[in-house]
Amino acid sequence: MAGQAIAAVLGILLALALLEPTAAAGLKFTTHDLRSEKAVRQLYERWCKHFKVVRKQEEKVHRFANFNQTVHHVASHTVRVADEPLRLNGFADATWAELEACRCRMTPEGRRNLAPVPVKRRGGDGNLTLPDSIDWTSRICGQGRPCISPVRNQFLCGSCWAFAATAAIESHLAIRPEASIIVQLSEQELVDCDHASHGCKGGLAIKAFNYINQNGITSRQNYPYRTFQRENGTCLARTTPRTNITMIGWTQLEPHNEYELLAQVTSALVVVAISIGDNNTEFRGYAGGMYWGKCGTKIDHELLLVGYDPDSYLLKNSWGQSWGDFGYLLLPRTHNCGILERGGSYPVMGWD
Repeated sequence: MAGQAIAAVLGILLALALLEPTAAAGLKFTTHDLRSEKAVRQLYERWCKHFKVVRKQEEKVHRFANFNQTVHHVASHTVRVADEPLRLNGFADATWAELEACRCRMTPEGRRNLAPVPVKRRGGDGNLTLPDSIDWTSRICGQGRPCISPVRNQFLCGSCWAFAATAAIESHLAIRPEASIIVQLSEQELVDCDHASHGCKGGLAIKAFNYINQNGITSRQNYPYRTFQRENGTCLARTTPRTNITMIGWTQLEPHNEYELLAQVTSALVVVAISIGDNNTEFRGYAGGMYWGKCGTKIDHELLLVGYDPDSYLLKNSWGQSWGDFGYLLLPRTHNCGILERGGSYPVMGWD
């Protein structure tokens, strides 16, 4: 039975991996593409070609039912502004079990046992005039490289907390003056070894910061992401070299204080949390543009805040580049899915 269970998991992982062999913008379509089953099948072929998804014919027969349901749901439930087109992302023929496995399932317990570094208020008590907009995705930092590491995919593991934490530290390393350390950190070490969180069953970025502060962390190359935990939960941290980074703690920003959050983003990136909710097909089907779809009622997903403008927040997700706008989410400031509820957090490095 154990062998069958592992084989089933591997099969799902392979299927989900095939959803995203390449980065692509959302595929635009119209209701005219839904006029008949033949038209929908033609749209499915366009979708496969657009995202370079390769399927065997028998697999296509199985997946088309998922695609047909998804495309009709997107057409009937997507909240659009003016003439904004309908779009499909790279998960359009995924099963619901595959999509639900990506939920982060954040765990709120235990926060009182952690000791954050006192916040450095970038704007004093509100005296700093903030720029109208910030977008770290368009900036070049240390060694002529992007300030933000590539969008990654957590696959069938509720490990958004680990991806958000490593992405935040990587950006701080790149943004620092005269940056000399360019490294991609191991999310898998956090999933396997940070026992304050619960691996693929959820966690918190601040707990990951605490773990890294106490134990250091290795690189993604030394401890690659496997997309699911080992059966025995073995932690390999003791057998992998530590990266040469200096982290002295982390800071939690004040909840419901947008000014403080945006002031911090002017100098570095911040981990934030939002509420997706159960069975949210609109969020999972998001393929770019302003997100006006449903939100949940409880905070359950962590991302990296990488910019803002007068109307929206720009966030880096960890569902791969075929989701959203090449992996990014544009969230309205007036429909923000609870982004201010927990304030945000960021690592404090040795040079801060």
